[in-house]
Amino acid sequence: MQAAYCLGLGSCWINRAREEFDTDEGKEILRSLGVEGDYEGIGHCILGYIDGEEPEAKERRPGRVYWAE
Repeated sequence: MQAAYCLGLGSCWINRAREEFDTDEGKEILRSLGVEGDYEGIGHCILGYIDGEEPEAKERRPGRVYWAE
């Protein structure tokens, strides 16, 4: 996602692939893509060009982000 940003692309992580690929239909999709063996789907990363201005990052909740130097 950082590499996409450096190329001027927007991205979004969707963390529902494990549930999707655990179904029979999801397993067939993986097989059709040649993904077999010990691999499993975990999430989706969608990429594209941002339409308009880059959105500002939301403020983080207190106590959730720690900075180490």
